[in-house]
This record gives sequence, C-alpha cells and structure tokens, in this order.
Amino acid sequence: MQEKIKFYDVFVPGGYPTYTYNPREELKLQEILYSARCNLAKLMIVTGQTKAGKTVLVDKVYPHSENVWVDGGTISNEEMFWETIVEQLNGYTENSLGYNENTQISMSITDSISGGIKLISGSSDSSEIQSSSNQHSEIRSRRISNKVKAIEILKSEKTALVVDDFHYMPQLIQKNIIRALKAPIMVGVPVIFIAIPSRKFEVINIEREMTGRVEQIQMPEWTENDLYTIADKGFNALNVKVREEVINRFAKEALGSPFLMQEFCRAYCRAVDIVEKHNETRQIITDVNFVTIFQNVAENSGRSMFKKLEMGPRARSDRKERTLIDGTKTDIYGLVMAALKHLKPTETIKYDTLRAAIREISLDEPPQRGEISRILEKIAEISHTDTSSTPVIDWQKDDDLLTITDPFFAFYLRWSQD
Repeated sequence: MQEKIKFYDVFVPGGYPTYTYNPREELKLQEILYSARCNLAKLMIVTGQTKAGKTVLVDKVYPHSENVWVDGGTISNEEMFWETIVEQLNGYTENSLGYNENTQISMSITDSISGGIKLISGSSDSSEIQSSSNQHSEIRSRRISNKVKAIEILKSEKTALVVDDFHYMPQLIQKNIIRALKAPIMVGVPVIFIAIPSRKFEVINIEREMTGRVEQIQMPEWTENDLYTIADKGFNALNVKVREEVINRFAKEALGSPFLMQEFCRAYCRAVDIVEKHNETRQIITDVNFVTIFQNVAENSGRSMFKKLEMGPRARSDRKERTLIDGTKTDIYGLVMAALKHLKPTETIKYDTLRAAIREISLDEPPQRGEISRILEKIAEISHTDTSSTPVIDWQKDDDLLTITDPFFAFYLRWSQD
C-alpha cells in the first residue's frame, strides 16, 4: 500500500517544490536558461533576491544529477573550486605510462650419446630448459593541475557548469574563475552563475574582458497571484479546500517570497491539523490566528541578524547611552535598529523618514545627521561582510536611501515581538 503524501512533503520551505512548483510559464524563464546550451558563448547569470526560486529554476533546466554544480558558499580558495569540478566529472590529474619487457628462450636437448658425441635431437628423452631471460620495466607519470583538467573535460564533454551562491566567494577568486572559464564559454560550454543582486558582485567590473559576453536573467518579482498558485497547488495535492481569504492573506504578507509562502502554508497545516492527503475532499473552515503564525515565522527569519546589527561592531570605548520612549536603554546602534522596527519597511526608505522615526521613539535629542549616516554605513558593512547570511541592508549615502534587500529581514522587522 502506497504511503499517503504528508503536508511536510508538499510545503517545503527551502526545498525542492515537487507538488507546488510554479514555472510562471508566461515569463519563459526556462526557455531563456536553455539557450545557454545552444552555443550561446556567453556567461549566464541568474540574479534575484535570496530564496526567490533561482536555484529551483536552474535545477529544472540543468538538474544536479546530469550537470556539474558547485556551491560557492563552500569554496574558500580557488583550488577547491577546480577540484570539485574534476571530482564530479570523474577526472584524473595524473597520467602514468608503464613499459614491461620479458623475453624467454627455451630449447629441447637429448642426453643420448652416439660415438662420444652429444647430439641435439627431438627424441622422447629430451627435457626443456630455460637458456635466456630478460626483464625490464619502467613507469613514467605526469601530473596536471585541477584547473587545467577541469577546463579540459568541460570543453571536451560540453557539460554544463552551475555555480550557486557565486557571490559568496572572495572577489579575487571570482576574478580568476571568470577569466579561466572564458575559453570553455567561447566554445559553447553552458556556464551559469546564481547570485543575489549586489553592487559587490558585478561581473563586468570584476573582469573587463567579459564585456559583451554576459547574459543576465533577473528573476522577476513574485506577484500575489504567483504566490497564490503555490498554495493552491499544495492544498489540492493534499485534497483539502482552504478559504480564499486565507490564501490571499498569506500571499499579501509573503512580501513576494515563495519561501515565506511555503512557510505560512506549512504552519497553517499544523494549526488546523492537516497531516496528510485525504481520501475525500476536506473543506477547512477552522479559524486560524494569523498573528501567531506570522510571529512564529518571523522569529526564524531575521532575529540573529537583527541582534548582530543592533550590537554593532566591537566598541573601542563606551557608547553614549540613549533612552527610548518605552524606557529601554540602548546605544546609537540599538536606536537606529529600533527605528527600523518602528517603521516596518519592506523595501527602500529615505533618510529623512528614518530620522523622523528616531525622533518618535527617542526621549533624548536625536544624533546628528553625519553620525546617523556613519552608523548606517557600519550597519550595511556588517550586513555585507557577514558570511552566515546574505546582505540584508544597503545604504546609498549619495542618494540618502536605505534599502532592505532581504525579504526575510523585512518580514522580521514587520512581525517580530521584541
């Protein structure tokens, strides 16, 4: 008897959406990606917000099982990158040539004597002896680098190479890799990088020779209708009917993130006791506490990063204490982050808006403009250099604009309890 589909098999935040995949066919994203196989002779870069479905999309066209995939987050030096490719392609970097010569000469003789003279004869009295033996062996070996071997195999087999989270690698390693892959790309090897949008990752700036050799796919934002489809497919797979207003609320709060939509649907299944696929269609009429669902998801979405930014860099001296209207004591980093939580921004906000929020939540005189700008620079720097997560904040000093680049962090600001 076949085991029934479980709710956690259907709604898979961060996993492969077997039951809920939405290809958004009208955008023709898979067709564009496939063009890299058609002798495109360009580096293809897929960019989009964190957990926006980039990896799932590329895997649909270039499956892990049939192509070479490298996780940029695991690469700490260039040698590791090339070694990973060689291992996946079952390549060898050392060739050995062996030479062996073994010669034996044998003959038959007889011991019969005729007139005192030994005769060579083929008589039955004959016995076999070895009269000569010569043996010689030699092994020559030649070792080539993982880099040379990886490029050689990629060019000969035209195997697609996908580098996920390419932005995680140090810029010098990025530069060397891009330069080395130029030759395979020119002969039609499909090479796809997956990265988040960032001013720190711009291929043309990293390697000027790639001008005109880059094809970029910017993942379009997920609309509420796109997100609705995820829930609709999933609940149909479980043979349950959920009220339309429930799915619409989830789609609205997901901030364009399919990952968050999956989180909401999974939490909803737990809340209304949907465990597995029903034999007959089940109508769900149970009311659900949306606030509880959103707050629980928020705790896992950005709390650790918020606390890191709130703490700021290690202080060389004691920072000035500041008091919030709720009585909380903090410093200037805590003040700025508290203002962001107060605003609950989802995308870009102006400096003046942030400063006004600082005035609203503080009992003290707000910091000077230059001081706030300096703190925002530091907060953005911490966000961008933290290796455990993707950048969450970008401060554009010249334009006086602060951008929340990560929807998970924006969701945390919107729904966190503390």
